[in-house]
Amino acid sequence: MKDQVALRGRNARNLEALIEDNRKIEVEKDYQEVADMKRHIEIVKDDEVAIDGIPLATKPPVIVEYQIDKDGRMGYFKLIRADGSSKRYSSMIKMLQGIDREDVETLWKLVKAKHKNTRPEDDYERVFMEI
Repeated sequence: MKDQVALRGRNARNLEALIEDNRKIEVEKDYQEVADMKRHIEIVKDDEVAIDGIPLATKPPVIVEYQIDKDGRMGYFKLIRADGSSKRYSSMIKMLQGIDREDVETLWKLVKAKHKNTRPEDDYERVFMEI
């Protein structure tokens, strides 16, 4: 019985020694990797670095004007951007699907600025269609 306990104690000490050796080996490998990386790193001043970036996506210019046009019986919403480009939408829903939140906020500011002196009516859709 004492022999088994002593054997287990020796095995536990051997296992602890192996674990400690493995830790030391891993730490030494980490130090070697860091030393290798430091050899390959070259410090470059900011003045010497030029980065040519290619944008992944470009946002169209801001909306500067809106118009409500009538073509026969159909009404269209026309949004005019800062670069002169424009796009027509057949309904308010299609227009809101085709623009992002920032454009909606810009459009709302334009509408408020244009109609700040008009009195609100019960039928807002009629106000937009008569303009």
